[in-house]
Amino acid sequence: MQIARVEEHTSVEGPGIRTAVWLQGCSIGCSDCCNPEMHDSSRGERITAEELADAVIHARADGLTLVGGEPLDQSGEVRELLQILRSSGYHGIIMFSGYTWQQILADPARMQAAALCDLVIAGPFDKSRSPGSRRWIGSDNQTLHFVTDFYSQLAENWPAFVKEIEIVIGDGEILVNGTPLSDEDELSGLLMVKGD
Repeated sequence: MQIARVEEHTSVEGPGIRTAVWLQGCSIGCSDCCNPEMHDSSRGERITAEELADAVIHARADGLTLVGGEPLDQSGEVRELLQILRSSGYHGIIMFSGYTWQQILADPARMQAAALCDLVIAGPFDKSRSPGSRRWIGSDNQTLHFVTDFYSQLAENWPAFVKEIEIVIGDGEILVNGTPLSDEDELSGLLMVKGD
């Protein structure tokens, strides 16, 4: 599968301390997407489902969040990844998809992958309904689908929106993760990096 990024431990991509995987490639291309660099499916890094599952398991996080790009554009490989994780007893899988729930249900390959998640957040990003009222979710049009009861407590008590970011420094780059910032000036007000 093509991936853009893996973050072993993050607290801004769902409940608890999670591993997050950004998949590379998106055929939907929502207007004002916060990750347009992840649309091109020829970019990113190639990794097998087995290698990625091993990395996720060894991160020992509270759960996994799949984002993108569009995870369901690689539904066969995502299904393979999730089957490996499920067979090892892994729980706490959340997937964000730009496809609507109806589009997922209508496509057997997408549905087979979604059925292995605990929670699917479905629907395209809509800037006119953003930031919305719910934590971790880009816009209020996106729908929640509790595939298992693992996150059932969230169905009645979803946390309210908060603006939050993590700044990850490593391997010669600075990565910002979390609520998209409105423009680069907002980031520069939060972070100043000194050169030599």
